[in-house]
Amino acid sequence: WIPGTDNNAFGEFWKRCHQEGDIEKIKKFNTMKKSSQTKSAILGLSCTEKDPSVRSFYFYIAVETDEISNQGEYEVYRVKPYEWAIFTCDGHDINALMECEMHAWAEWLPNNSLYEHDNGPELEVCFDENKIEYGLPIRRKEQ
Repeated sequence: WIPGTDNNAFGEFWKRCHQEGDIEKIKKFNTMKKSSQTKSAILGLSCTEKDPSVRSFYFYIAVETDEISNQGEYEVYRVKPYEWAIFTCDGHDINALMECEMHAWAEWLPNNSLYEHDNGPELEVCFDENKIEYGLPIRRKEQ
């Protein structure tokens, strides 16, 4: 559980997972390299499904997998199909992610007449190269 208003908590969680070897362990579950939707080695999932305006939520570090047995100490979190608005920024740090999120929430979403936030998890998609994507689940507004 991470209080979403404390950006340092996300960075500390990532740092701790790296130091304790969890990131490398989790990457071994990535069985979808060829059929992956995100084309990423590692993901961050902000579980804001119940109410996106409440910025305290469960946050997961995850991979895409089609094998859900024998995860041991790790949980399985299923992401149902959504339509996504994808925002890309240079960098891997919290500042790059915040730039993507701020653009999505402060500029793109309020000025978009066709789409609104769908009640689904928000994605951080981390790549080996120096970029990050922020995925916002969206749906068409009812007219």
